[in-house]
Amino acid sequence: MMGPKPEPLTEATVTNVLNRLAAADAPALLFGGWAEEALGLSPPRAHGDIDLLLPAESFRRVDAMLAATGDLQEVAGKRFRHKRAFLFGETLVEVILVHRDGSGFCTLFWGDRRFRWSAPLSQTGLLAGRPLLCVSAENLRHFRAAYRSIEPWRWRDPASLVPTSYSRQDRGREQPPDDVVC
Repeated sequence: MMGPKPEPLTEATVTNVLNRLAAADAPALLFGGWAEEALGLSPPRAHGDIDLLLPAESFRRVDAMLAATGDLQEVAGKRFRHKRAFLFGETLVEVILVHRDGSGFCTLFWGDRRFRWSAPLSQTGLLAGRPLLCVSAENLRHFRAAYRSIEPWRWRDPASLVPTSYSRQDRGREQPPDDVVC
């Protein structure tokens, strides 16, 4: 017997996730299919998750938020140097780290695959009539075109995982920044 059907993923869920991250001082940009929809690059459709970019030096604030709350569950199997993932209710949220460096923005996938983002990194999109910051259309196209170059199959390699640096006893403590440099 199957369990209850999960609630459909809605624009309100996306807004709630973005608001939670902003409240944790980790404002993120909408990415992936939701950003394509918000920018008018694809028609509205059902989505299975929420993809975000985090312009920051580290995941310190996201990690602290996950450690401090009981309603967000980190997905340990998706904890990489460039990514964090968590469940917001039944919704998978994946957050990719984007560093600013002297020549723009980059993500260091797996700790060794440099991906350069184009400037500007973001632009305003509309989701359910509400303006919000999305990854730029140029960057969405650029990422899709270069996707294989970031070696996406490495998520299956246990050596790519980064151990959780906190326990439930550490809730609320600030975590040290990752040592990722682009």
